[in-house]
Amino acid sequence: MFLFLLFSVPLSAQSEDMFKKLEQYIRNHVNTRLLRNLSVFAIIFIPLGTWLFATNESPLDYTMSMIGNKLGYRLNFIIWGAVTGFLLIFYVLRLFVLKAFKDKRARRLLIWSLLFLMLTVLIPAVDYLPVLSKLHTIAAIAFALSLMASLYLFVEHLHRVNKSSKSWSMAMFWITIGGSLLLHFLFGNTGVFELFFFFSLAAFLLLLRGISGR
Repeated sequence: MFLFLLFSVPLSAQSEDMFKKLEQYIRNHVNTRLLRNLSVFAIIFIPLGTWLFATNESPLDYTMSMIGNKLGYRLNFIIWGAVTGFLLIFYVLRLFVLKAFKDKRARRLLIWSLLFLMLTVLIPAVDYLPVLSKLHTIAAIAFALSLMASLYLFVEHLHRVNKSSKSWSMAMFWITIGGSLLLHFLFGNTGVFELFFFFSLAAFLLLLRGISGR
């Protein structure tokens, strides 16, 4: 229900305008060498950058939020979130353009996912600010849900275009979500489930690119 409410929540005119300009640029240059190279960089950086940040301390003991907010890596945390968020938006938008996917709900969810990721890294999660810590947690969950909901709509679109594509893409979709939840249950609130989420997300996006073509 929360995600469907997001469909009707208007974004600021500035956010909408910036997003449309980015999408138009991608559409005009979708197969240029620059965007192809940036796409390769994005799919490598998303898991690698996450690994490099999460292993500043032991991911078996700390989440990325703990590392960023409690162990002296706050600026690095914000930079990781900003760069990862932009690359995710770029990569997914390019997939949308490649497959002529024009669903406004998916785009709105994609924008919200970026906003929630930025809120996650900007809102401090420390014990002496319990209200902000809760907001930080809500933003982190909302980021993952918004992003995956947008990708779910894209997978449904791919299925309508090519019915044989759905089995693999939907399986990877549920592996990303289910595996993250399972590791959270097994290892608790540590960086293990976060690393799995971003690594499996990168694999999922790579699979979607293969289905979508160049």
